[in-house]
Amino acid sequence: VAHVINHAYGLQCGTTCKLINRACVVGRVDAIICSTDKNFLVPVGGALVLSPSEDVINNVGKVYPGRASAAPIIDLFVTLLSMGLNGYRALLEERMRLVSLFKTKFEAVAAKYGERPLVCPRNTISFGITLDTLGGGSETSYFGSMLFTRCVSGTRVVPTGQTKMMGGKEFLGFGSSTVGYPHSYLTAACAIGLGEDEMEEFFRRLDKAFKDFFAKQKKKKERAEKEKKGEDAAAALTEEDTSTQEDTMEGLSDKVADINV
Repeated sequence: VAHVINHAYGLQCGTTCKLINRACVVGRVDAIICSTDKNFLVPVGGALVLSPSEDVINNVGKVYPGRASAAPIIDLFVTLLSMGLNGYRALLEERMRLVSLFKTKFEAVAAKYGERPLVCPRNTISFGITLDTLGGGSETSYFGSMLFTRCVSGTRVVPTGQTKMMGGKEFLGFGSSTVGYPHSYLTAACAIGLGEDEMEEFFRRLDKAFKDFFAKQKKKKERAEKEKKGEDAAAALTEEDTSTQEDTMEGLSDKVADINV
């Protein structure tokens, strides 16, 4: 069984790269996969395959059918030429500068709406907060759609208890990192290419999404209570009408009885 590392965002993290280099030296790593869109600011669709073994790279190259689009390669080539090594390093430094600010602002928005950050001290790229106050299930998923319609992409909203059937097998807690994770949560990445203005706009839209969500929930609750009161009033009126009809029928019965007598 091959040991393949999903190194999605990892090229941006020096600590992770050092650990992988060490694993290649003292252990066994067959291949490392890196997303080009996450690490080099190019459109989605490409990936780098790395390996400490030249034979693995040659075998991967032979398996490739050669009928896919060359666009990902051209995009990466042009981007690297335009940035240069110094430009890429400057983007990495800017990302590291924003990490602590991103984390602080994310925690502040979470606390404002009764949520808390997920503590993952060794992850300096992707950050998470709980979404326990949203109600869970479809309500939590709806919050994710609210972010999307506000042009916030790249975030992940994972409700608790979500299941999926694939190939006849049921996956519990689908979308989360473990079965039965106790919290619904939202993740967002402080990745390369993020500017401070974009970061501020993201948190403004996240805050507005929370505010709009709870406002809609309040209106929905008020509407349900109003409908319930209407149903109760209608039921009371029906009972009153029934009681009146019964009294009328009893009165008529008494009169008939008097006439018969």
